[in-house]
Amino acid sequence: MTIETITLDQLNPPKTNPRSSMDAAALEGLAASIKTDGLLQNLVVRPRKGKGYDIVSGERRYRALRLLAERGDIPADHPVPVDIRKRLSSADTLRLATIENIQREQLPPMDEAEAFASLLADGARLEDVAAKAGVSGLTVKRRVALASLCDEVKALVREGEVSLSVAEALTLGTHDQQRAVIERLEQGWHYDADDIRSILTGEKPSVALAIFPLEKYEGSYTADLFADDASTFFDDVEQFYRLQSEAVEQLADTHRQTVAFVEVVHEAYVPWWQYREAEDGEQGGVVIQFAPSGRVQTREGLVKREVRQSVAEDTQDAPAAPKPKPEYSGPVIRMVSAHKSLAVMEALLANPRTAKEVAVISMMQGYDWTGRVHLDPHPALAYFAEAEVPPTSYAAIARDAEETAQALGIEADSSPYAAPTRGAWEQLLRSRKEPLALYEAVQGLSDAELEQLHLLLTALTFGQGDMDALDDGESLFNRIAADLEVDMRHHWRPDEAFLARRRKDQLEAIAKESGAVKRMGRLKDYTKTAMIEPLVRHFERTKDAADDAPEHDRKGRDWLPGAMAFPAVTGADAETPPEAEAETDQTETVADAA
Repeated sequence: MTIETITLDQLNPPKTNPRSSMDAAALEGLAASIKTDGLLQNLVVRPRKGKGYDIVSGERRYRALRLLAERGDIPADHPVPVDIRKRLSSADTLRLATIENIQREQLPPMDEAEAFASLLADGARLEDVAAKAGVSGLTVKRRVALASLCDEVKALVREGEVSLSVAEALTLGTHDQQRAVIERLEQGWHYDADDIRSILTGEKPSVALAIFPLEKYEGSYTADLFADDASTFFDDVEQFYRLQSEAVEQLADTHRQTVAFVEVVHEAYVPWWQYREAEDGEQGGVVIQFAPSGRVQTREGLVKREVRQSVAEDTQDAPAAPKPKPEYSGPVIRMVSAHKSLAVMEALLANPRTAKEVAVISMMQGYDWTGRVHLDPHPALAYFAEAEVPPTSYAAIARDAEETAQALGIEADSSPYAAPTRGAWEQLLRSRKEPLALYEAVQGLSDAELEQLHLLLTALTFGQGDMDALDDGESLFNRIAADLEVDMRHHWRPDEAFLARRRKDQLEAIAKESGAVKRMGRLKDYTKTAMIEPLVRHFERTKDAADDAPEHDRKGRDWLPGAMAFPAVTGADAETPPEAEAETDQTETVADAA
């Protein structure tokens, strides 16, 4: 057999295929695998009369390649390794395709489980394993749970003596329980998966399960006259669990003094595949399983494998775990929730103080589940957050926000995955907060402090609606500014950042209108860059000019571009003043404008 390379667009799909259907999810998985690792197996083709090649075997690989090409992940002329068979009859073609499908047998489930667990234990992502194997993520989760079974059950699964559904149900028990169930099955008992779930999750707390001294138990027992410990049960189940829990904690404390780690698991299923036996000279830890049935299993000398946190979370539950029947159905829960919510709403209407506390807590994202109030800081805050010399208005707002955050005990998230914040103002509005702690902090505020907090949170979100357009119309922003009598002369002075963004002819107009020309002299002798510094000095010098000061100083004090008005005034700054001197150096003007 000689492998040659042809391009993807030279291939034609087969006219017949023994595989009548193809799983879309599996095809997606194969495409993902090819994208990651390339095509690991060649296709078998035969030349077509006229042009191209017909696929004899490898249609799934061809379809996966076509899928990648349609998405733009590979080019249409992507190279494909093929084995070209020139003299094949239709019968030979069908035979080869059939043999390939027979030979391409999937790994046995238990082997898959061990292989998947090995990849995940080495730090692989669950979605990557699913893609490379060509299976769904759910299949990986179900298979990898089998890797936690005891060796005896694994062997029976491989031999076909135990079905997959029974094996998945057995993951809910300890290894001793699994062996006990297998022993009964071998003795002729007939248990299906549901029976095994009931046995393992419905176990009553018996005397045999207790790891605490029985003399501590003060309740009564239920037992046959000749019953052993396994069939003698505690009548006071609550007392049993309390004593058992205390004993488990004492056992954990004892181990913590001598081992690398101690984990106490309160579930029926433990993903044991995430641990391995400690090797010689390696300090191991202890895992104590305190199952809901009350049974305690302790395994010592274990080392944690390098499993990703996301994988550990995705595989922490047994796929076969039965879902508990809720006491209330979904519709009843929704009805109850609606009644309770309306009752609290009505109570808030009669309690303005508490209502305002709820308001500020919601504004700061202090909620239990889904927040219905989500505020974004106005982008003007972010605009000046990293400025070397921020405006005085920004400094005042940032200082107020910082003092408020400290008073409420709100600290920056120090976790390595926390998003960076640009100031306490962003921290107050954007970061999710623990609602009860925030409520207690807000309750401690005086009425005046609560009012100020509400004002601050409102102010942080309000500003011009569109920061990329001059607001020169009848907007709420302009109306509020007018009602508050906001005068930008008290908040801003023409500075280098503003003046450097004006054209030279505009700077000349500013110098004349603001009285700066009185000190600067002949404007045409300046380059654009040279005009900026004396203009900045003029505006800084005249900011506190008295009413009886010279006219040019009063002009400097009062000058404001039309864009800074409420609403903005446009047009005046953009026009070249008629008194511009005719002898302007054209070369200099062009260069400065550029």
